[in-house]
This record gives sequence, C-alpha cells and structure tokens, in this order.
Amino acid sequence: MTMTLELQSHSVSILICTCNRAESLRHTLESLAQVNVPENLSCELIVVDNASSDRTAEIIQSFSMPNMPVRYISELQRGLSKARNAGIAAARGEIILFTDDDVRPPHNWIEGMCAPILAGTAEAVAGGVKIAPHLDREWMQPIHRAYFASSEFIDPQAPQFLIGANMAFLKQVLVKIPGFDTEIGPGAIGYGDDTLFTAQILQAGYRIASALDVVVEHHFDESRLLRSHLMNAAQKAGQTSAYLAHHWDHTQISFPRLRLLKCLINFGFWRLKTWRHPLKSEGLLPQEWELIHIINFYKQYLVEWRRKPNYQQYGLVKNS
Repeated sequence: MTMTLELQSHSVSILICTCNRAESLRHTLESLAQVNVPENLSCELIVVDNASSDRTAEIIQSFSMPNMPVRYISELQRGLSKARNAGIAAARGEIILFTDDDVRPPHNWIEGMCAPILAGTAEAVAGGVKIAPHLDREWMQPIHRAYFASSEFIDPQAPQFLIGANMAFLKQVLVKIPGFDTEIGPGAIGYGDDTLFTAQILQAGYRIASALDVVVEHHFDESRLLRSHLMNAAQKAGQTSAYLAHHWDHTQISFPRLRLLKCLINFGFWRLKTWRHPLKSEGLLPQEWELIHIINFYKQYLVEWRRKPNYQQYGLVKNS
C-alpha cells in the first residue's frame, strides 16, 4: 500500500513517553536540542508524562528548544501504550517519530528517519539502536541484546520490527491501525506493544524501510543489567507472547497444563544441575531466560484462553 505526502513543507511530531525518569529525560532533551531540523520540515516535540511523581513535569515545562516547540501532555493512567496513544492523539504532524527518555540521537536523526517516508518508499521506518558503551557487557547474548533494544537482529533488507526507541511512521496509517494495544507493553502485562503494532502495519500492507544507520544510543538504567531484573523481564516477555499467541495469532495449544507441568519439571532439573555454580549479580543465562519465558507463557496462556480473542485473526482493530 502506497501513501505519498503532497505538501512541499512537511510536519513531524516527535514523541517521548516518560515515567519517573526525570534526570534521564533531561539528558535526552539536551541531546535532542542538538539535533538538526531540515529546512523542509517543521517539528514539534511532545513529551507525555505518564503519572510521574518526581520532577518530570517541572523539567518538561521549563525546557525550551531552539529548533522546535515543546509540548507537555499528562497521561494519568499508567502504561506505555496509554501514553503513546495520548501522544498520538495530541500530535499535529504528518509523520510520527518516536524515541525514548533514555537515548541520545545523532545530529541527522530527524532527516534520516523521515527520508524514506518523504521519498514515498515506505510508510514506516525502523531506526537503529545501540547499547551505550558503558552498559555493554561481554556476557550479553542475542536474547539479552534484543531485550535492551539493540537493533542488530533486524534484517536491513527486509525489516520486520520497529523498536519504540527509534521508529517513525506516517500518521495516516492510524486510519487502519487505531494505536497501541493498552493491555501489553510496560505498565501492563509485559512488553510487545511495538511488536504488535509492527505486525499490524505489515498486515495492513504498509511498507517498512530500514534506517538502521541512523542510530540512537540507549542509556538505560544500569539496574536493568541485574539478574533479578532480567528474571522479571523473561517472565513479562513470556506473558506477552501468550497474549499475542491467543488474541492475535489465535494459536490453539493442546494440553497447556501438561506442557506447563513439563516445563516446571525441566526447570527444576536445570536448577539442580546448576545449583553449585555461583550466581552473578549481573546477567542471566540464555537457558534460564528461555525456561522462565516458556513457563510464564503457559501460565499466561491458561489465563488468556478463557477470554474471547481481542482481535480477529491478524486483525488491525480490537473487537468491541
């Protein structure tokens, strides 16, 4: 499906959703102030405060940028998807450009991310994300790097994923895809809000272009490297997978309770085999991640399969 922008001067809404990360947000805003705004683009920055209790509102409302107006939006209902949707509803631009409150964009960020859409070659753009050097670790495997939003797993020739820390799309796609599912994503049962949105974009026939060379640097909180945090992340990832399997894919799983029992037994045996190995404060073995993921997949599936699916199979709009 092809969409083109007919105006000579185009508008972009940059959206950041944030919750209780005031200092991280301040660094991101300072970095954004250094980004170049092309002459043919008019930009606005919308920062959505998702019920923060720290100095977030003060920082946003007192911040000004030389290259674009800054708008403060408050979304009191917790959940990243709710905040994303609130930002989209307030956006005036033809192009929506998302990033996070803990990244550092390059100087050519706006131009590079918008170029495929302006050229009419795509309706959405997958940008690059790399882990900040001081947070990169030797123990990180592909499963960890994907969790920390590194874009290295995306095929530049045929991108199938958008990462919320660096993605753009034509606002017109929201005519077919109303927004982000508020039952998933941080603040809900897990993650995957951008995963489902990407799948719906492709299902609707829109094109995704690669701009993986337009790289933002991810400066996430160091506590996310801790074993305890990664165990929680694996659990939420499993829950999200179950939600998508039931509500969007309409996956039928036979004997889910028996499968869950088998996974719990396997996890017990794995723990027995590894109990003598000292546990490090950082990192999580890929095998343990997978075991925690699949256990929580079946646990959540047993919850979800009692519900009617929220979508027609591979649907774009939630059932009413």
